Amino acid sequence: MKIDAPRLEEFESLLSLDALPDEDEFEGLLLEGADLTGRDLHSREFRGCILRKCTLTDCDLRRVGFTDVILDHCDLSGANLEDAVFVRCHADVCRMTGADLIHALLRQTRLTGCKLDFLNLAEAKCDHVLWEDCILQEASIESAALKAEFDRCDFTRATIHRTAMKGLDLRTCTLTGLSIGLGDLYGMVVTPLQAAELARLMGLVIR
Repeated sequence: MKIDAPRLEEFESLLSLDALPDEDEFEGLLLEGADLTGRDLHSREFRGCILRKCTLTDCDLRRVGFTDVILDHCDLSGANLEDAVFVRCHADVCRMTGADLIHALLRQTRLTGCKLDFLNLAEAKCDHVLWEDCILQEASIESAALKAEFDRCDFTRATIHRTAMKGLDLRTCTLTGLSIGLGDLYGMVVTPLQAAELARLMGLVIR
């Protein structure tokens, strides 16, 4: 799956700061090491920015817009990202444990090496999203639309409900203890070993 990279080249230089200004829109900003724990950033807009080693735990990020943004080694654990929009973004080695991405839109976005356990992806839309080397243990994916690719992701004890998985290739992923509806399984690409494990979860006896 081809994912467009953030278009940072459109910004000749980035303004380097270690604290976030009290503004509603941020453009061409390099924010490094900022502690934004618990901040209300509801409906803020980030365009052409790099956030590096920033702490956004328990932040109110509802309806936030990230366009052409790189999140590099950031901590968004417990953040409320309901109705957030990510367009041409790259999250690299970020922690998002327990983050809420309810109704979120992710488009042309890549997540690499991220810790996303207990993530809530209910009713989210993923349009050309690449998840690689991500931990999605005990994540909840319900009524989501996934035009995505998962490579070497860990879905241990995750829940997938009312989410069509047809055509999605999870052969490189860990599916131990995955809870998934029978209808959701239709057309999902797995290995024979994974198929046997999923069959046992549905109560089939394999001899």
